[in-house]
Amino acid sequence: MRAKYLQKSSSKLLAIFRLTFLFFILAPILFSLRCLVYPISFFSEQTDRKIRRYLLHTWARIFVIVCGIKVHIEGNIPEVPCFIVANHISYIDTLLLHYATKCIFVARGDVEHWPVIGFVAKKLYIIFIDRSNRLDTKRVNEEIKHALKMGDGVAVFAESRISCGKDVQPFRPALLSAPVECNMPVHYASITYEAIDGTPPISYFVAWWRPEPFTYHLIRLLGYRGFKARVIFGEQPIYGTDRKELANQLWQNVRKNFIPIQ
Repeated sequence: MRAKYLQKSSSKLLAIFRLTFLFFILAPILFSLRCLVYPISFFSEQTDRKIRRYLLHTWARIFVIVCGIKVHIEGNIPEVPCFIVANHISYIDTLLLHYATKCIFVARGDVEHWPVIGFVAKKLYIIFIDRSNRLDTKRVNEEIKHALKMGDGVAVFAESRISCGKDVQPFRPALLSAPVECNMPVHYASITYEAIDGTPPISYFVAWWRPEPFTYHLIRLLGYRGFKARVIFGEQPIYGTDRKELANQLWQNVRKNFIPIQ
């Protein structure tokens, strides 16, 4: 009983340390640098985006180290500008894709209104979509085209929702207009996670499929020693002239490389 109590106490202390360092020390420092160079955007948006990619990538790399995430990357890693489609298990997916490629991503619309995180995300050129409004896809596709034109990589989670990690749900074609219209190759990635010794199943503290607040889940995740993360990129990107056919091809290839969560 005492050992269990001590374990819980150490987990809380670890979560508090990581949360404080990452979000209240490191993030403000990098964001201050972001604000310092922001005037560059009035003269060159491309240069501003390059600086933003460097700062965000620095945060992602440090996050991986501090949180004990053992990242394993396979396949051909695409270079920006690029368009990437992947499966979706957790908010950690976005961190991993940026860690590997320096890409930005399309996030669900409510994130834009989260305290602090939403404000920072907007300053980092994250693209938001209102999934409840079908007409919003047109605006988002135009933003994707602009980001690609400015030299960014853009990642889309085509399942349109987070899964529990047992399988990859069929991909929706709504956000594939940009690569189709621009005749651009679409890269794909399969993301999965594995627990390390002494930690609970991944479905408990990494996968975010339960209806629980982001902050609650994040604090629990930060309280464990770490976990393994695997990103498998396809060997060759896929071209397509029809969104639905392209979505199906991408889904089949992502699913082929996907390793279900235990």
